[in-house]
Amino acid sequence: MPFDDDFSIEKQLGDPVSIRDWLIKGLPADSLSISNGIIATSSKRWPLIIDPQSQGNKWMKNMEKANNHKVIKLSNPKFLNIIDTSIRMGFPVLLENVEEKLDPSLEPILTKSIVKVQGQWSIKLGDQYVPYSNDFKFVITTKLANPHYLPEICIKVCLINFTVTPQGLEDQLLVEVVKNERPELEQQKDQLIMQLSDFKRQLKELEDKILKLVSEASDDILNDEELILTLDQSKETSIAINERMIEAEQTAKMIDENRENYRGVARRGSVLYFVVSDLANIDPMYQYSLEFFTKLYVMRLEKSEKSTDLDQRLQILLNDITKSFYFSICRGLFEKDKLLYSFLNASSILRRNGDIDIDEWNFFLRGSPADYSDKEQKADYITAPQFKSLCGLEDTHVNFKGLVASFEDTSDKVIWKSYMNSDEPFNIPLPPVFEDRLTQFQRLMLLKVLRNGKMIFQVKCFVKAELGAKFIESPPFDLEGCLTDSSNITPIIFVLSPGADPIAYLNALAVKKGMKEKLSAISLGQGQGVKAERLIKEATLTGGWVCLQNCHLSASWMPELEKIQEV
Repeated sequence: MPFDDDFSIEKQLGDPVSIRDWLIKGLPADSLSISNGIIATSSKRWPLIIDPQSQGNKWMKNMEKANNHKVIKLSNPKFLNIIDTSIRMGFPVLLENVEEKLDPSLEPILTKSIVKVQGQWSIKLGDQYVPYSNDFKFVITTKLANPHYLPEICIKVCLINFTVTPQGLEDQLLVEVVKNERPELEQQKDQLIMQLSDFKRQLKELEDKILKLVSEASDDILNDEELILTLDQSKETSIAINERMIEAEQTAKMIDENRENYRGVARRGSVLYFVVSDLANIDPMYQYSLEFFTKLYVMRLEKSEKSTDLDQRLQILLNDITKSFYFSICRGLFEKDKLLYSFLNASSILRRNGDIDIDEWNFFLRGSPADYSDKEQKADYITAPQFKSLCGLEDTHVNFKGLVASFEDTSDKVIWKSYMNSDEPFNIPLPPVFEDRLTQFQRLMLLKVLRNGKMIFQVKCFVKAELGAKFIESPPFDLEGCLTDSSNITPIIFVLSPGADPIAYLNALAVKKGMKEKLSAISLGQGQGVKAERLIKEATLTGGWVCLQNCHLSASWMPELEKIQEV
């Protein structure tokens, strides 16, 4: 069966102008998200979007904002009344944050059980028939990262996974980098999309005109002067348009090549985000949204040191982004987890660059899967498990070849015994052949096998060698830095241990920034939500600061605060 090596849903089913409009309205710019957008807008079934980073949710809201769309949750007791009105009036409905089970009353909508009642198309909602408008749209989103929907739900909806992938996020961040560094490239790309779309439209109109004339022509086509003239003109126009299309495609290729210069900066951002997203496995408190990450990423692009030299500018961006995210994320981490975060940053960067291969990483995490019981141990100063692990190291990477023999070698024994008995094995030089060729991560693997109790020190050496000394030091508490990284729509949240009180720091910062008279504080509790809402509204008009204390005492009002913050 013939196939195209360069096949993509975007090329076959997508309209470049529509896609450009989707991107303007918040659809992520990677190929997977664009494919998801095409499926969501083309499917006959209503889409159910798996959207842990809320990218699809944001896009859908922007898409239907002009159409008087309704955003509801199943927790809203009036959600059925809102859907009823929307079906009658033809308003789009976004049902967000659903769990793994859907309300049974949505069944007729999901199955599109539309019937004619007294000559009018209607749908049964609850116990009554509701007149059905063809303008009605229904979209469902969930923040669950890996939901398990039963087959009876899956067959009624178009299930779309909007979860961001490393490559997808890399493509999204590349757009942000190029917008900041070379805005003219993005402008040229947008113009080319419009030009190519216009050329294709003209060719389609020519084809339609020729087909129409041919179908209406008399029996003797050769005597039809109008048809012959039209064919001649169409041929000339078609040749001219095709030439311009070739030129435009070459220009597009050149633009893409220039954009690729910034791929490394986007890749670094993608690596750092997925390290941050994995921190939730350590503690549920460590959860950061992609929106927060992207805003901070763009902010660093704008505020980092400038340079006209491309290589120097790229290096500045890599260093600035890595360091800034380390300081920002460390503010929200417990002290015991900061070194682990640094290690994950360093190892993830090396893994993405190919400097740590999958076999090395798997050995470091899980050890060797092989038994090696058939191999004879001759070195008596190491244990049997250590010997088997050394055999596994030899099979993991070519740099470890000859490791077992080195432990049995008379001249190397002295060095290895010193390594095994020293309080600081990470400072003991290895036998020359391994001292020269082992990477910092491979030294870490070796230490884990022989002196597991000294791992913390070697991890610090590894991080320092790969990222720098700043990444093994705990950043001091810096409220002014928090303020710099936030914005008027990005609040600062203090997670406090009993007895801790940051108000003194906040007052000092307010004095420093000239905001002492504009700082308002309120302690939340029963009935205080309305007062807090009024304070926030006043502060948005006057440019003031609002401090909400004891938020845990007003948990029921937190959803209202979330709505205020989203607006």
